[in-house]
Amino acid sequence: MIERLLVVAVIGGVILLVWAGLRRWQAGRLRALSETQLFIGIVPPGKPVVVAFSTPGCRECRSRQAPALTQLVALLGEQVTVATVLAPEHPHLVDRLGILTAPATVVLDGRGIVRQVNQGFADAITLARQVQMLSAG
Repeated sequence: MIERLLVVAVIGGVILLVWAGLRRWQAGRLRALSETQLFIGIVPPGKPVVVAFSTPGCRECRSRQAPALTQLVALLGEQVTVATVLAPEHPHLVDRLGILTAPATVVLDGRGIVRQVNQGFADAITLARQVQMLSAG
């Protein structure tokens, strides 16, 4: 019994270390991205933008992410711009942002600086919070 508890504790510790390392890596990547405006010519500057990355065959992009983006616009109206880009047409952005899957969303501040990268589906409430944090912070 004690051995099982020890194994569970070790596994939990390893998972915690991996999670902390991933969060630190993501924070460093966002800091590095804050030095550049990757989306010049793709999205208009001036207000926050949510950029959704999709692929032609992405069912979740159409069935979940697109409705969430519509809901986001309904929630925030003119406070946010929503743009959808096809990942295969922008491989330099996919690589630079570390996007691993579609859908993925990127939240930009009004200057076009990357502030959040969401791997996978992000609901409207999550995206709205991320956009609203830009004006609060």
